[in-house]
Amino acid sequence: MTQIDRYVLFLYSRVFVICFLTLAGLLVVVQVFTNLDELIAFGETRGGFVNGLFEYFSPYLLSIYDRMCGLIAMLSTMFVVAWLYRTNEMTALLAAGISKGRIVRPILILSAVLIGIAALSRELFIPHFAGMLSKSPQELKGENIRPIRPAEDIEQGVLIAGMHLLPAKSTIVHPIFRFLGPAAVVTQQITGASATHLPADNDHPAGYLVAEAKGSDSLAGKQSVRNESGVFLLLPADNPWLQSNQVFIPSNIEFDVLRGGGARQFASTGDLIWRMQNQGSYYGSELKVAVHARFVQPFLDFTQLLLGIPFILSNRNRNLVSMILTCLVSFAAFFGVSMGLNALGANETFLSPAVAAWAPLLIFGPFAWAQSASAMRS
Repeated sequence: MTQIDRYVLFLYSRVFVICFLTLAGLLVVVQVFTNLDELIAFGETRGGFVNGLFEYFSPYLLSIYDRMCGLIAMLSTMFVVAWLYRTNEMTALLAAGISKGRIVRPILILSAVLIGIAALSRELFIPHFAGMLSKSPQELKGENIRPIRPAEDIEQGVLIAGMHLLPAKSTIVHPIFRFLGPAAVVTQQITGASATHLPADNDHPAGYLVAEAKGSDSLAGKQSVRNESGVFLLLPADNPWLQSNQVFIPSNIEFDVLRGGGARQFASTGDLIWRMQNQGSYYGSELKVAVHARFVQPFLDFTQLLLGIPFILSNRNRNLVSMILTCLVSFAAFFGVSMGLNALGANETFLSPAVAAWAPLLIFGPFAWAQSASAMRS
C-alpha cells in the first residue's frame, strides 16, 4: 500500500463516517421528535430517557447501516473524488501517469469490506435485536394494538383468530382457536381472555398459553391430546405447570405470522430458510424472495457503487450538487426496479421468486461493471 493509497483511504473513511452519522442522526432526530411522548414513557421504564434512547436506537443504527451501506459508499466515493479534483491532487496523479482506476482501487476494496461488514451484521447482530427493531415507538409501552391476521396451522389442525394483537407482549386479545385436527376429539373450539406466544422449553413445544380458557365442550378433568405425530393440546389435568383456567395450544404459527410478518426482515438467513421449509405456506412467496435477496444483497450494494462510478469520474468540472443528484437518481432507479421485480416475484406474476431476486443483478451488474471499467480506464 502506497502513501497515496493511505491518504485516499483516510479521506474515504472520514467521509463515510460523516455521511453515516449525518444520515443516521437525521433519521434518529425525526424519530425522536415525532414520537417524543412514547420515548419518554419508555425511558421511565429503563431508568432514564437517555437509557431508553440508547436501548431503542442502538439496534436502529445497525439497521440503517445495513440498508444504506451501498448508498453511503457511493456518496463517499463521490465526495472523495470531488475533493481530489478540487485540490488539483487528481490532476497531479493523472499527470504522473496513474490511471483513475488505480486511484479509486483502494476505495473499491474498502467499500467491498464495508459491504461485507453489513452482510455479517445482517446475519450475526441484527437478528438478536429483531424484537426491538420490529416495534414502532408506539409499541414500546405495550399498549399499542394491531389487527390480527387469522392463520391456519395445517400440521396441528388449528385455526387461530382473535379480536386484536398486543405486539409488545406477543399476546392475542380474546383469542379463538378452532380445532380441525386431533384436538377436536376434546373440544371443537377454545376461547379465552388472552393467548401469549411462548417459545419451546422442557414443558411444552412452541405455542400459545391461553388464560381464562373456555371450550365449546367442558375441559374439566380431560387429558391432553398427544400421539405419535406430536402434541396437539395440553390441559391442566395432566400438566401441573398449568393453572386450572389455562390451556396450552402448540402451534407452528409464530406470532410474527399473525401480525403480518414484519419481523422476518430482521431474521438471519438460516432462520429464513428454516421458515421457508417449515412455514412457507404461512408466509407465501414473499419469504422465498427474501431468502434469495439475502444472498444477492451484497452484490447489489456493490453494484450501486459501480453505477455511480461513471458519473463520478466522467467529468472533472461537474458541479457537486449535480453529481449528487445524478447519483441519487441512479440509485432511485436501481432501487425502484429492484422493488418492482421483487413485488412481481412475491406475487409470482410473470416471475418466479428466484428470478425476481436475482434479476436486478443480472440487469444492472454487467452494465455497471462495463461502464465503471471504461470510466476508470479513461
